[in-house]
Amino acid sequence: MVTVSAYPDAAEGAVSAITVAVTPDTVLVGDRIHCTIAVRHSADVVVALEGIDSLSVQPFELINRKQVSALVFPGTRQERFDFELAVFGRGRQSIPPFTVVLRNSEGKVINREACKPSRAVFVRALTDSTMRELRPIKPPLKPMIPLLLLLPVVLGVFGIAGFVLLLLFLLKRSVRTSAEKVDPGQVAQRKLRKLGSRLSAGMPPPECYEELSNIMRTFLEKHYRIRALEAVTQEIERDLKKLGVAGFESIMNLLAQADLVKFADSRPDAEESRQSLRKAEELIRSARIPHSPEE
Repeated sequence: MVTVSAYPDAAEGAVSAITVAVTPDTVLVGDRIHCTIAVRHSADVVVALEGIDSLSVQPFELINRKQVSALVFPGTRQERFDFELAVFGRGRQSIPPFTVVLRNSEGKVINREACKPSRAVFVRALTDSTMRELRPIKPPLKPMIPLLLLLPVVLGVFGIAGFVLLLLFLLKRSVRTSAEKVDPGQVAQRKLRKLGSRLSAGMPPPECYEELSNIMRTFLEKHYRIRALEAVTQEIERDLKKLGVAGFESIMNLLAQADLVKFADSRPDAEESRQSLRKAEELIRSARIPHSPEE
């Protein structure tokens, strides 16, 4: 960092210090450097630079610039100018001179301070010194991967995918087999006993009939393999008739009673609900899977 000019203090409308810093100090032709110029001045003026920001300053070319202002202490500010420059030519290249211009609040120029920095950059020739353009950034080369190296990877991926699919198939089959071994009658009996306990604990009879209907429909669908959960009562009756289920009239009476509670606003009491639960348990206990005509 080099101090170009300095004064005891920052008088009104005057520059107290100008410093110049350059990094790096050794580059190749076409590389970029960062030049920072700091100007300390009185706080009642506006500072600008002339000369270094010109696009025709040889052998430099302006790439980017930025300006930051900060209060150093009351009455004094510091203006920092950051320049990004591309350097051409060869050998020792001095930083171009510039002029610090001070303007008052009305925009009128009140002072000019010429500066010729002593800092320089040493440029090493990598190509012909007559080069006057930025070196293009070359894209990275794509690695050449032999097909023989890719083949094991592809085969490994397909092998892992096949193993995962086989594992999922076996798991699904195992779950399905386990589900088929579960007796739907036992599951329904257990749910009916829990429903009876809830009824004794104060469950409203209409809610009891709604759950009773769901339990019976689930049992019929899994036990007789018919569509019962999403079917209307008439469709269930038709399917049970086709299967020749003995005593299907009692099943239909129970489902019809639940439909009356749900859709016809029927209001049975708790004792009627208990009787319906006992009837449902008897129907499930006595249910048998019908044999097909071929059997």
